[in-house]
Amino acid sequence: MSEIEATGSILFGVSVDSVDSHKRFREEQKFGFSLLADPEFEVSNQYSGIMERFKASQRATFIIDKAGYIRAIDKKVKVKTHGEDVVALLKKVLPKIEVGQPAPDFIATDSTGKTHQLSELIDKKNVVLSFYPRDFGRG
Repeated sequence: MSEIEATGSILFGVSVDSVDSHKRFREEQKFGFSLLADPEFEVSNQYSGIMERFKASQRATFIIDKAGYIRAIDKKVKVKTHGEDVVALLKKVLPKIEVGQPAPDFIATDSTGKTHQLSELIDKKNVVLSFYPRDFGRG
């Protein structure tokens, strides 16, 4: 298991190259992670931006937690140390939940569309979080 996987994370590389190009590149380089093809520049436009001159994504790394929140953005990627840099960033920004420690802040939307943030309730109320699949209904 890689150090990145040990943090409970999954790694994807994204570029504007084709699926076939990615297959060849992954086989040649023996990558241990998936490469996502973005030939229409959709993901690259939303996240990293495009270097028009080269018709390529700008180098950037996004750490996205299990709830879908962006925890960190590294736009100064150093190719030679990128793996180690990602591991250090993961360990720094991902919440670690342990008994007796403060809970990580979160934002969640209820069934009426109202947004709640844990940090807004500190010193005001006790909070009980009950996690269950699909509102006790089917599934």
